[in-house]
Order: sequence, then structure tokens, then C-alpha cells
Amino acid sequence: MENVLKLIVRGNPETVRASQETKAGEQRRKELLDELREVHRRLACNEAWFQLETDEDLVEACVYERQSLLAQGRSLFERAKREHVQCAPFL
Repeated sequence: MENVLKLIVRGNPETVRASQETKAGEQRRKELLDELREVHRRLACNEAWFQLETDEDLVEACVYERQSLLAQGRSLFERAKREHVQCAPFL
């Protein structure tokens, strides 16, 4: 009886461990989606900057930054694919 009460109070160790793993996985998923949203936001800002820029050197900087952001996005998408992360589209 005492052991049953301990399990009720503390929780089943296997259940607790599975719950912690689920929470950790959900946290990683949230962080990955946040990173994807940030790259998407920065790409939109980069596009606006490119449209407004007139200095030739800064236009070139916009192009290189865009390429960098696209590479980051591809990397994050591949990671999301490997980890089977899904979400509704965001704009």
C-alpha cells in the first residue's frame, strides 16, 4: 500500500520521464518554428530594403544577405523535415 501511495504522489517514473521528453520535444519544435518565422521576417525586411536602396554597394550587400537568409531557411526546413515538425503556414 505504501508503494502505491508513493507512485500516486510522485508519479510513475516511466510516465514522468515520457512527459519530460514530450515537453522537451515540444520546446525544440517551438524554437525551430520561431527560428523559421524570424528568417521569414528578415527576408521580408531584406526585400523592402532592396527595393528602396540606391547605393550600388548596399544593393550588393542586400543580395548577399538574401542568399545567407535563404541558406539559413533551407537548413531550418531540412531540420524540420528530419524532426517531422509540422505547422500551419505562416506569413
